[in-house]
Amino acid sequence: MESKHHRDHLPVTLDNASLAEMSTVERLKQSSEGLFYVHSTHESRHTMRLEIDALSARQAETISEHAKEISKHFGIYKQRERNESGKKDGDFIFMVRVKVPAGELTPTQWLALDAAADLYADGSIRLTARQGVQFHFVRGHSLSALIRHINTSQSDSGYQLTTLGACGDVNRNTVASPIDDLDAELPLDSHELAHAVAREMAPRSSAYYQVFLADQNGQQVAPLNSEEPIYGAQYLPRKFKVGFAHPQDNSVDLLTQDVGFLPRISGREVTGYDLYSGGGMGATHNQPATMPLLALYLGVVQREQVVDTVRAIATIQREHGERRNRRAARWKYTIRRIGVDAVKQTLRDRFGIALEDAEPVPLPPVRDHLGWHRQAGAGNFSYVGIMIPSGRVSDTATIKYRSAIRRIVSEVDGIGVRVTPNQHLILAHIPASRREWIERTLADHGVAFDGAVPAIRRLAMACPAKPTCGLAMTHAERALPRYLAALEREGLGDVDVMIRMAGCPNSCSRPPTAEIGIIGYGKNDYVLMVGGARDGSRLARVLYPRLSEHELILALKCLVRAIHDRNPRHLSAGDYLDQTPDAELKAP
Repeated sequence: MESKHHRDHLPVTLDNASLAEMSTVERLKQSSEGLFYVHSTHESRHTMRLEIDALSARQAETISEHAKEISKHFGIYKQRERNESGKKDGDFIFMVRVKVPAGELTPTQWLALDAAADLYADGSIRLTARQGVQFHFVRGHSLSALIRHINTSQSDSGYQLTTLGACGDVNRNTVASPIDDLDAELPLDSHELAHAVAREMAPRSSAYYQVFLADQNGQQVAPLNSEEPIYGAQYLPRKFKVGFAHPQDNSVDLLTQDVGFLPRISGREVTGYDLYSGGGMGATHNQPATMPLLALYLGVVQREQVVDTVRAIATIQREHGERRNRRAARWKYTIRRIGVDAVKQTLRDRFGIALEDAEPVPLPPVRDHLGWHRQAGAGNFSYVGIMIPSGRVSDTATIKYRSAIRRIVSEVDGIGVRVTPNQHLILAHIPASRREWIERTLADHGVAFDGAVPAIRRLAMACPAKPTCGLAMTHAERALPRYLAALEREGLGDVDVMIRMAGCPNSCSRPPTAEIGIIGYGKNDYVLMVGGARDGSRLARVLYPRLSEHELILALKCLVRAIHDRNPRHLSAGDYLDQTPDAELKAP
């Protein structure tokens, strides 16, 4: 009989363990019967709809802790407002995330999201680093109405907006380079594959529709369909992320994905897709077994097997991923435990993937997409990138991002809207006759455009962090603008360096691949990392394991001035920081 000591050192997976050995979250998922039920105790259960209806009727402030774990799969995060010390003592609120494959939105869809910001949230639209959209400060009585509003928006792009699968232990929003089919030099169609992956990997259970979209006469007693042919009764061990880069743009940060694809080009034709797998940025402070890891190169797959490859890797993760310790449950750990060679052999032998061994093509750099660019296709059309600081589309007394975008989207016929992985917006299909009017409209609303955006801000981004995110240790979105302004006051605004900031080591804004990365530590301290590569091929190293905010600002000034003044070979910021010894970087 196997000893408990020995078992404690083995992964707990569907293959080798009982449900009783798995985490509480695993038991909740299994007993939910396709996310339909919430088990409050071993003996009792109720429908998820019961809790949502109680919110709508103002009979409850929030949902139960067990319901919270189920609701994540519906794109919902239970939150509570936090004070400056970080204590969660304010009103109960929700964050709702919308799944937007490849970041593509029609004008009608954008305007529906814009309307929802006032009707159900705090008046802002938050663009995410995975090309999705978030609503913050959603009150419980508005939650169901918001999700109905999102799901009943026009689907004239062929994709119906939804929050299903935007969070939880499933495939999250599938990302793709926002210039994929727009780039005049090399227009491709990888965004169509992103949509295909999103469709294939969407949860199949009827629970979401019964909870949020059925009327009072709808099925509330039992799930109409609880089968999940890809995910099974317990879904995946943790979240799963898929991305498509463009040969000239790696703004999706390909090597941070669980599964990533980069087209291989001969002339202007795609000859296959480089396959990367096993990336992920999350870690836990003071837990050395957790760490950010870059995806590993597996080989080349052909277009007709891209979706099959994603499904196959998700299946391997479902069967072999850790299900007791969620900190060890991501695919990035599973693939390294199983071994790359074994995974490749399984893809070939079991799933019939014609995976070819090859040398990977070079990764392209992260592009900011800001300003005007000639668009592929017939006619004199352009696309334009507009900087949205940390993705917060809102109106203030002096800068009215939301009003400007609303007016442009409303008045330019045939316009397309795209969320970028840098948390900015691209407006596509702009005729030459409307370019001057768009620039004037942005200026009238106080929105900085292209050349007016300092280099140090063009690729800077932060996660929302405090005061909403329950995991955040510090501010990020509210803090980074102060740090950038401090650098500009030192005359360093023209330094081309990619700075990313996150309020906790989950690193949603991907600081570990930034040229300068900042991660919250404790209530008001920070980890400072340096030396990530502009093409995403190298992780930053920790330069300072812990700094106060005052110390952080001084360190940032020192680093950015060094890039500006002590870089005689004119290396990129990331390469300079990577090649320069710590002692030299810390020197005043």
